Amino acid sequence: MRESLARWIDPEVHRHPTIANPRMVAIGLQWFTLMLCLSFLSWVVGMALSHAPFSWFDIPSTPPCPSCWPGWVRDTVQIGNWILLASIVLAVLSIPVLAALAPLRRSQRRKQAWRIIAMLGTGLILWACAMILQLYIEPGYSLVDLAREASDLGQGGHWSTRDVILTCSPLPGGWLLLLGIRSLMSELGHRSRTFRTSTTKRQYVLDVVWATFFWASGTLLQYVGGGLGIPLPVTFGMILRLISGAFITVGVLYLVMNLTWIAKAMGAPPPRLRSLLSEASDSQ
Repeated sequence: MRESLARWIDPEVHRHPTIANPRMVAIGLQWFTLMLCLSFLSWVVGMALSHAPFSWFDIPSTPPCPSCWPGWVRDTVQIGNWILLASIVLAVLSIPVLAALAPLRRSQRRKQAWRIIAMLGTGLILWACAMILQLYIEPGYSLVDLAREASDLGQGGHWSTRDVILTCSPLPGGWLLLLGIRSLMSELGHRSRTFRTSTTKRQYVLDVVWATFFWASGTLLQYVGGGLGIPLPVTFGMILRLISGAFITVGVLYLVMNLTWIAKAMGAPPPRLRSLLSEASDSQ
């Protein structure tokens, strides 16, 4: 009786194969989403604090002399470095959580589950390594700073290939994570009625992936402008990175909300007959 009512109220759920331990998958998905989101936000805030004083307040950074910086600059850079360290720790903490997705391997789509877990695990490892590399971008030596100094001094510029590689290092891990999340949402998303019926609050992963390409294009413009000592490509690249970065941040927050819906639907206990009857009567 209960299963018949549940199938009548939400028939989409019963078209998917069962999962051995849905509550374990739900807990792992919630923890994975939280840790990964906090790691991303820590990276954004940490990089902003570490480099904003030199980019926005015209504080000289060459030759490197931290003792010559104002006290508030040293404190800001130190806080930014600590937040970047927190981003590394949060990324590492999310790796063991993939074990909670192990029940997916015992579903009827075993190959698909293995592919999702492998993609997420590889993406997390690459992301954690990229967060470590971000610490090697010295304060005051970002792409914007080097290009600004080269153009101000009227020199030929500086091709900072090393900084471009370090700046773009989070992209491979981020792409793998986004594609893994896309597959995960496709595999588990239809189990959440809120996720299926949502329109304006539902984030499409490929939109975020495209935004990362615009962010990388802005980085390339900064690299070229810095090498040639021309400020215009640097400025345009900075604007492109800010706009695409804001879109990526909003998109990530919406992905967190979507994954939370899915996790809550999977972790919810089986509905009682009284609640099913009340929902059935309300819909009539």
